[in-house]
Amino acid sequence: MGSDAHRDSTAALAAQILQDIYASIQIGFKVRLWDDAEISLGREVRPITVVIPTVLAFKRLLMNPTAAGFGEAYCDGDIDLIGDLFEVMPVADEMEALQFSYWDKMKIALRVRRLAE
Repeated sequence: MGSDAHRDSTAALAAQILQDIYASIQIGFKVRLWDDAEISLGREVRPITVVIPTVLAFKRLLMNPTAAGFGEAYCDGDIDLIGDLFEVMPVADEMEALQFSYWDKMKIALRVRRLAE
């Protein structure tokens, strides 16, 4: 039972990190984490769900939280996409418009690294 609570708290922290990073995007998407929790990100959520099956996949993905990072994670089989790939394009454009300073990237990296696996 302790491991379930630990997994749930890790997923809750991961969800908060995602919301903090992608809250400002207009055209958004959903994320399904390893505990099957779904998080809606952005204001206008498209019918796209990014499935992140493990904490390790989450960590790898968020070390480069850009559209290119998501594309690389998808091609490497770290994540899966549910939905129409044509719906992904406007979301990718929104993600590319996000600006992360060096310090923002460092804060994200520190929060992600603290997640237990």
